[in-house]
Amino acid sequence: MTLYGWDTSDYDVSRGLTPARVAAAAGLGIHFLTSKGTEQTPSNVFHSLSCGWILAAGRDAGIPYLGMYVVVRSGVPAATQAQTAITYADTHLPWWRTWPGFFWQIDLERWPYDDVAPLVGVQVGTELEARTKRIAVMYASKGQYGSSSLGHFPRWNANYPHNLDESFTTAYTRAGGDTGPGWEAYGTPSAVPRIWQYTSTARIGAQHTCDANAFRGTDTEFAVMIGATTAGGTDVQTVSIVTIFPGFAIPADGAFHPIRWSDGNTAYRISATGVIGHQSKIDLVGLHQGDLVRLRAVYTFPGNPTQTVQPLNQQTVTVDPTLIGGDFVTISANENHQVPAGTTLTFEVAVTPVAGTGGRNLSFGTATRKSVLLFS
Repeated sequence: MTLYGWDTSDYDVSRGLTPARVAAAAGLGIHFLTSKGTEQTPSNVFHSLSCGWILAAGRDAGIPYLGMYVVVRSGVPAATQAQTAITYADTHLPWWRTWPGFFWQIDLERWPYDDVAPLVGVQVGTELEARTKRIAVMYASKGQYGSSSLGHFPRWNANYPHNLDESFTTAYTRAGGDTGPGWEAYGTPSAVPRIWQYTSTARIGAQHTCDANAFRGTDTEFAVMIGATTAGGTDVQTVSIVTIFPGFAIPADGAFHPIRWSDGNTAYRISATGVIGHQSKIDLVGLHQGDLVRLRAVYTFPGNPTQTVQPLNQQTVTVDPTLIGGDFVTISANENHQVPAGTTLTFEVAVTPVAGTGGRNLSFGTATRKSVLLFS
């Protein structure tokens, strides 16, 4: 399995990035998103104008793994650079401390004006992890830091076999996919990169000139990498993300229908008492302009046969879906609730057809997924 990611900066905003484009990227399959926050030199501190809203847009669109990146520079103590980044995050994205999929990205590069030593990146990453208890991933390319000591951090390699204006998925295939050159081990200790940035000119939806990235593994494996859960699933934060059951369809009859997910179930059982966060994304094929799509969550608490129903979103299809590729994605905002162990959570969808168009069955596109985060 391959997960795709996008790292952004204020430059992407100058090329037209908006919250709507971030949401569209989530629907296209972007699973992790990072954005530049700070860069500190002996004479200046850069604060991004856009990092806060970009990552918030990713959060609201249901992208589960979000990171702020810190461009590290020479001549400033690592502790100072780390604290500058933390202060910025607290100011511009204060929700990061409770977002289970948050991580730090260390941007370590040899600039023409600053040949940043690998030790700087290692020291800033160490400070960030010690001060926040969140994992730092080391963006340091094999081309610049091939045999350097890069510490214990998960490695993020930049290697562009091609730089063409094409979709991010096509670009990954062209670059060699899961056996491409960006997956070669490097650094000291030698390690295979966990993330490969394989192009800087991808198209992600309507956005051009994007830095596109790949992770070889599952959602759970990504969560383990950034410390959102442990390999044994015993950490205080666990992650469950599933896609749609193949071939599942519902009638457009106005009634609510429970969604059957790829694990074969319609309900997610909460394994421990705690706070859950959940979000759903419904990608429907066969809608007509004027149809009303409604999403809701249904809770069944242990020992209580009465279900609790929570409306999540309702949206009228305002454009002919055939003009935008045939699919129409409806997204619910992230919801957080305290629940006891044994609670079951079901996501349901209803489509009220526009007059005169009933009798249709609607299938689900590949962007459909649910995510449930548990803080036990």
